[in-house]
Amino acid sequence: MTRPLLSALLIVAAVNAARGADPSPDVTKPPPADQFVIIPLRVHVLSGDAPEVDCKLSDSDVRRVLGKVNRVWAVAGVHFGLESVVREPAARVDQFKRVRDEIGAAPLNLFRILRPDDTRAFDGLHVYYVHKMPVNGVWMGEDYAIVQETAKLREVEGGIDEPLPRVTSHELGHALGLPHRQDRTNLMASGTTGTLLNEEEVKTAREKAVKVKGAVRYAECVERSSADERVRKWVEGIKAIEK
Repeated sequence: MTRPLLSALLIVAAVNAARGADPSPDVTKPPPADQFVIIPLRVHVLSGDAPEVDCKLSDSDVRRVLGKVNRVWAVAGVHFGLESVVREPAARVDQFKRVRDEIGAAPLNLFRILRPDDTRAFDGLHVYYVHKMPVNGVWMGEDYAIVQETAKLREVEGGIDEPLPRVTSHELGHALGLPHRQDRTNLMASGTTGTLLNEEEVKTAREKAVKVKGAVRYAECVERSSADERVRKWVEGIKAIEK
């Protein structure tokens, strides 16, 4: 190898190192059903005397959205099993309105206080739907996300056909340890309809999924399915995606 060629290769290697390694290939097919991890998910539809809070999603809307979420996450072998849809008044709405009016806006952290106390205890993850907030959704860093039903996204090629399942899938991606990645067709890009995940993201998400409190393997769900109607539906949902 000549010295000029070696120097050129070293320069290319240094540039690549500075930019970071190329992302791994996108995953396009789900694993076999017996490799799935199921994470119980409790969905909360909040109501209240504030335009930001009062969510109008029906139970059928929630099930449609979660069905699309699970198709997005199928490539990682992760399934969010609907534990229940809890329709409940938001907590501390008067305090929310008072602070909002005092500062002239409703910052993201203020939405934390809307979370009812009585329905928090649960082995799994939570998604709380409100009507409107400053961003489409936010993972709050504990075991829950807050998502606005009025979410809007930029359409990209191959993207999902409605915003709400994508925003929900994105926030659950943060729950599974994924940071933002601004490839516009990627699930973890900001503000687009993209849903792709690459091999590294799938690996990270699966490693995190099995550690979520309440997560179960597919085989365990099959064993429990005859005695638990909810678990039977989780198993049927995974089988339907596999087909």
